[in-house]
Amino acid sequence: MKKAALLIAATLLWLVHFAQDAPNLNRQSIIEQRIEQIAENIENEEFDYSTLFEQLAIYIDFPLNLNKATIDDLYSLGLLNNYQIGQLILYRRNYGDLLSVYELPQVPGWSYETADLIAPFVVVRALEEREKITFERLRKYGKNEVVARWQRILEEQLGYTEATEERLAENPNARYIGSPDRLFMRYRYRYGDRISFGFTADKDAGEEFFRGTQPYGYDFYSAHIFLKDLGKFKSIAIGDFQAQFGQGLTFWSGFGFNRKSAFTMSTAQLGGGLRNYTSINEFLFLRGGGVTIGDRNLFFTAFYSGKRIDGALVNQMPSDTLDTFESETVISAFQENGFHRTPREIANKKAIFQQHFGGNLTYRKENLQIGITAVHMQLDGRLSMNSQTYSQFRFVGSYNTTMGIDYTYRLRNFFFFGETSRSANGGMATLNGLNIIMNPRLSFNVTQRYYSRDFQPIASIAFGEGSTAENESGVYLGIEFKPFKRWRVNAFYDQFKFPWLRYQTDAPSSGSDFFVQTEFQPNSRTSMYFRYRYRIKQINVREVDEGIRFLVENPRENFRFNFIYRPDRKIKLQSRVELSGFQRGAEPLSRGYVVFQDISYAFSKIPMTLSARYALFQTDTYDSRIWAFENDVLYFFSIPAYSGRGSRAYALVKYDIGKRVDLWLRWAQFFYSDRKTVGSGMDESEGPTRTEVKVQIRFKF
Repeated sequence: MKKAALLIAATLLWLVHFAQDAPNLNRQSIIEQRIEQIAENIENEEFDYSTLFEQLAIYIDFPLNLNKATIDDLYSLGLLNNYQIGQLILYRRNYGDLLSVYELPQVPGWSYETADLIAPFVVVRALEEREKITFERLRKYGKNEVVARWQRILEEQLGYTEATEERLAENPNARYIGSPDRLFMRYRYRYGDRISFGFTADKDAGEEFFRGTQPYGYDFYSAHIFLKDLGKFKSIAIGDFQAQFGQGLTFWSGFGFNRKSAFTMSTAQLGGGLRNYTSINEFLFLRGGGVTIGDRNLFFTAFYSGKRIDGALVNQMPSDTLDTFESETVISAFQENGFHRTPREIANKKAIFQQHFGGNLTYRKENLQIGITAVHMQLDGRLSMNSQTYSQFRFVGSYNTTMGIDYTYRLRNFFFFGETSRSANGGMATLNGLNIIMNPRLSFNVTQRYYSRDFQPIASIAFGEGSTAENESGVYLGIEFKPFKRWRVNAFYDQFKFPWLRYQTDAPSSGSDFFVQTEFQPNSRTSMYFRYRYRIKQINVREVDEGIRFLVENPRENFRFNFIYRPDRKIKLQSRVELSGFQRGAEPLSRGYVVFQDISYAFSKIPMTLSARYALFQTDTYDSRIWAFENDVLYFFSIPAYSGRGSRAYALVKYDIGKRVDLWLRWAQFFYSDRKTVGSGMDESEGPTRTEVKVQIRFKF
């Protein structure tokens, strides 16, 4: 009776809270902010971010039942922090199954906004026995999907212009060998979250297609079979897959959410073990197979991967063995961009064979989780880094091993997490953190990391300032505060040091990062936030002074105001003003700004949605560039860097051709008023514009 009364009260409060009959705006904003800030760290406009939110697409078609959802299932939403996940599990344990989604705000650490955020992806149903998988059920309830995409830069770039035989004889890499078209295709079958199989194919602009070096069509093919919850077999992965454990320090293929961002409590990760892979990144995945077995508290995962990867070839060297004299492949670096457009890039394609052998043993009981991970990586050649002083502690050779232990523990309002790892050469790395939920309005996060200069990760995505978990120590302090109803303040301060040299930093250095964001949502139609961020690092001066490059500070500053208004269900308006500043030592301050207006409109009489943007921007240099998320076709994210002076516009149309076919058309253009050419090197084009068109079609059956 007590629980029923609470449910009735919660339902009434929920209805009052959303009585304005307009959708909540937080969901899309959260996804956009996360992607934007990951892009700022990666600084790669072409990177494929789709795997981060791929699970959401699955839960749209097959909603997650909160009464049977595991910790891994809840984390895969990407919208909840670890404390909220733990409290939901504890709530179910203490009070039994949820009776309705209206009960969620009663869970400690949850709110109406949290419940509304995940509402499209979850359901609450009574627990049922796992249905027996039969061919009839697979045929009746499974979902097939085919996606095809074409895109192209309309201006003729230098790499696609005609080249004379003399020019090609002098420089065979003076022209791209393929067309400027980029092509993508994917087929996928899904049966809930239990069965997934399919394939992906991708051709980058400049690569050949069904001719020359690509007689079999696309440059990159990927296929997978993924099975989940088959008795004691918790997951089985065949083909291309990902393996993610602990806090991402010992081993984590792909990307995670633990980046410095407005989500100040999200420095902790929860490795979900094996996952299927359907992305087009040609480097950050495993190819082979893996299995996870377990029952209740103990889970064991083993996997193997073997694939040929791109590498910058040095030369062919004689082997050191005494009884043989065979050539050995030597590379100076792994090539991660996946481009095969010139003879040089093609020569580096699949230059070396890489293998991974690994395993993880995880123990879970109530609020405690402990995991042990070990992974061995082996090459059939040798990685030989350049002779720069800053890289002398990085991995070289043919094989490496990392081993680590990770933990999470919940004690009332405290959430402890961490991982410690060791590489084969003896280098150590450790990450430890604590989330404290003082009350529903106030939370704190303290995260410490120490990655020694000689720690050599195999695949790591651990929290930090650098792109890899090495040569870094720091302490992060975060806070989330809700001073009033509909107000939220997130802030963090991160102090870090680099004990050894880095690229363009010829001495040990240090820095700091300060961030504050205030959000206000006066009603379900209106949302706004103001953000300020100040980052400072040390870097070499550009000019050598008596043979020495001294370190100087290079502060970077950003101000942003973002406003979203939805007058009704058909129209969404978004406005943004962002300012940036960058200075390197005594050099002149480089300033920049971006102002844009977005509009999205869903037509009522035809099944079509239109999204458009017009932006004005100006930055003094590339150092003061500004990143901004743009609406794009399904399963694709666009986050261009605004740099220089000019304008940008784009328009995206989605049209539903019946119930089973969707069509997207996208046009986007930069217009620069400060230059007569756009791009550099082989990507340079004449004129002040850079225009891209994109067409995508999806079939569902």
